[in-house]
Parts: sequence; structure tokens; C-alpha cells
Amino acid sequence: MRTAAICPTCVNYENALCVLYNGEYLVNIDVNPLDSLEIALGKINSNLVPKSGTSAPTAGAIYLGQLFVRTAGAKNLYYAQTTGTGALDWRIVLSIPYTGAPQYADNAAAIAGGLFVGQVYRTGDILKIVH
Repeated sequence: MRTAAICPTCVNYENALCVLYNGEYLVNIDVNPLDSLEIALGKINSNLVPKSGTSAPTAGAIYLGQLFVRTAGAKNLYYAQTTGTGALDWRIVLSIPYTGAPQYADNAAAIAGGLFVGQVYRTGDILKIVH
């Protein structure tokens, strides 16, 4: 819901086009100081979307926290923990098996069985994630 308050300089609503970003240049989303709120929000919407591909990410992450979704084979969700090191930037946050979740007694058994952090397994009817 938008709030309506009068801007003291132009007598428009505060969330109108006259609201300007008053900070440092934001390199990840290309927002400049004095960009309007409309431009800044548009750049956030277009630049902070998850990337995707059919294999694991190999290009370096653009910014910390960037997401990458693998759309073929093992459906993995990757998270960028660093930038500028290529494939080493990415860590798997979640891995969804495409043949069903394997069954293990607990987290330690899942790790001993070859799963790694972020992969899904089950104990009976309870779905779990290796941590």
C-alpha cells in the first residue's frame, strides 16, 4: 500500500517521481545518485533476478548473494558467496533429486552416504535437508 504525504519541494506525493536516490553509486544494479525512485525500482527488478542455466554456473557471480537455478539434470539452487573467482563463487544451497529423495536415518547417515550440505533426503515420510 502506498502512503500519501506531501513532498515539501514539489508539492507531489512522496512516492512520486520526484523522490530521488540519495546515496552512493550501486554498481550491482547500476543505480546512480539522483536517479528517481521509479528508475531505481526498475533497475532492482531487472538486475536482481536469479540467473539460470542447464548446468552448474561457471561464470563469476556479479554480486554477493546472487542466485542461480540449474534447470536440467539435478535441479540445484546456487548462492554466490564470493565474486570474481568464476565457478568457485557458487555454493549449492539446495539440491532436489530427480529420482526421489533417498532415505537415511539422520543427517550423519546422509553425509556418510555421500550427500552434501543442501541436498534433500528423507527419514520415513519426513523430508530433510543435509546441514
